[in-house]
Amino acid sequence: MKKSAITVMPEYYDKYILPVDDINVVDALKKYDVSMFDKATLARIGINVYEPGKWTVKDIIQHVIDAERVFSYRALRFARNDKTALPGFEENEYAVNTNVAKRSLDDLLSEFETVRRSTIFLYKNFTDEMLQRAGVASGRDISVLAIGFIIAGHALHHSKVIKERYYNISIKN
Repeated sequence: MKKSAITVMPEYYDKYILPVDDINVVDALKKYDVSMFDKATLARIGINVYEPGKWTVKDIIQHVIDAERVFSYRALRFARNDKTALPGFEENEYAVNTNVAKRSLDDLLSEFETVRRSTIFLYKNFTDEMLQRAGVASGRDISVLAIGFIIAGHALHHSKVIKERYYNISIKN
């Protein structure tokens, strides 16, 4: 199903969903994936940040991975018609409780690719009826289809953040 078929979506997620093309959700997951991140540039940036207190590019990649896992879990629950309201998650708490500093960039990108492949398999096997099912997460109604586009758009959003805010620092340093 395409993005235009989304019927239940909180406005909060517009910033992730709207930039994604109006294509099939599986195609969107394939398009907005690890290939958006230029490994050589990320490696040059290293642990440099554009402003004190901001995440490193490895922190951002880990965040994208963690968020995708959380969103995929929500999609699975709602697709299976689980009506249990699901809590939010605090991204900053997740970020300080990783071992990302000890991981290689290659390892993180490989994990992202693996998680995305898993998400694609999940979405490939949802029926149209399952995609239109909705549940409550973080106190908001949201459909399985919307979650798929949030996953794609979230990765796109962070690839843009890296390009806009981090690419220049690799030139300075």
